[in-house]
This record gives sequence, C-alpha cells and structure tokens, in this order.
Amino acid sequence: MSPAAVRAETILGLRRQLVSSQKSRFTRQCIPTGLSTLDQLLPDGGVPVSSLVEWISEDSGQAAASMALRSISQMLVLPGCLTVIDERHDFHADAARAQGIPLSRLLIVRPRRQPDAPVGARSRFVRRTSASECETLWALEQAARCSGVRVILCWLDRASSSVMRRLQLAIERSGVTIMLIRSAAALSQASFADLRLHVRAMSLPASASRPEQRVKQQRDFSVQLLRSRHGIQHDGSARVCQDSWNEQLRSCSLAYSQQ
Repeated sequence: MSPAAVRAETILGLRRQLVSSQKSRFTRQCIPTGLSTLDQLLPDGGVPVSSLVEWISEDSGQAAASMALRSISQMLVLPGCLTVIDERHDFHADAARAQGIPLSRLLIVRPRRQPDAPVGARSRFVRRTSASECETLWALEQAARCSGVRVILCWLDRASSSVMRRLQLAIERSGVTIMLIRSAAALSQASFADLRLHVRAMSLPASASRPEQRVKQQRDFSVQLLRSRHGIQHDGSARVCQDSWNEQLRSCSLAYSQQ
C-alpha cells in the first residue's frame, strides 16, 4: 500500500472514531420528517427533539413551511402543541391540517400590527427593530419557555446573537423544538441552529419545453444541509418532490392568503 493510501486510510479511521465519540456524547431522540429523501440527508435520519432548526428559503417560504409542517406532524406523537407565531397574519389553519396536524393541538399567535414610522423618523443608515418585530420576538421567547409547547413555527427575518442564545437556553430548559422560516438574507449571518436547511425550487432544464414538463419540474425542490451541529462534516443535498406529499404541499400552498 502506498504512503498516500495509508494516510487516507488513517484519516478515514480517525474520522470514524470522531463520529463514534460524538454520537456517544450527543445521543438524543430524532424523529423522521416523513420525507424519505430528506431523512436520508439528515444526521440520525430525522430532526432532533429539543433543537433549533432553520429553514432558509429563496422565496416566500411556502415550500419550506410545508416541509417544516410535515416534520412537525411527526413530532406531535409526543405531548404538547404546535405554536405558530404569525407576524404576517397570513397563516391558515388548513395549512397545518393538510400536513396531518390536528387543529386541537394548534395554537396561532398573531402579534399586533403596528403602523409604519413617519418618513421623517426613519433613518437611511440604521434599520431599527419595529414594534411588531419586538412583539414577535417576545412571543417566540415566551412560547419557548412554555412546558405545554412541543414545537414552535415562526417566520423570522432578523435576530441578534443574544436572541438566538436565549432561544438556545429556553430549548435546553423546556425541551421545545423551534423551527424558523428565514429568508436568504440569513445566509450572511452566523447560525446558532442545530440544523440549517436551504430550500430552493429546482431549476428548469432546457429540455423541459412542454407545459406539462414545466408544471412537474416546479414540484421538485432541492434541500441542502448547510449546518449540522452534531454531525461532523455531514452535508449534502436532497431532492424532494411535491408528489411525496401526496399533493399535501399543493393544498398547503393554496391555504396561504396572497396578501
């Protein structure tokens, strides 16, 4: 065996030892998402209970939210409810029901909408946190500390490192799982999440010229694992087809108002 082959074998052996020791230290319950290709991508085959998960989306986040709701439905085999922090006031309960979540275990929190600040009070250089954003963060932190909440789903564009750290502490104390739907702007920020997933619609191949081909292609999404807190060098991407929802993603998308 050549020296290069010996070195490669040694590195591979060390990596296996690291992964083994890591699993022994951070063993915790993981629940499959119900989407087989995504489960194959995720460390331990699912989403860990008592974790912070970021779903990054290039668009309005409907596909990312639908995947999150699908995985949440699997988590509700455990006691507790799903709390949705709906700052935009456009979440419909039918979106959760379409993914198999009982409405009796759904709590929707809608922070009060605040009018925009006068033009003269705005700064061109400093973007201050709005009152509605403050209420959203407050509701998120309060729900994260509640023992009756199993999972939280929240749309969150911006969050400081101190806020994310407080969410981590709340997770450690209450055992809640927090799923954040975030825009692509979050990719430039450091992640405190246990899992960070990037959801994108698959690009349309040049060969798909017929309308029926275009419709089918739009049902395919790429999910890339950008960060796994407890998975050493665990990354990659999965292709998730809308058909794997049994048309539930379509129903979920239609449940959102177009405000």
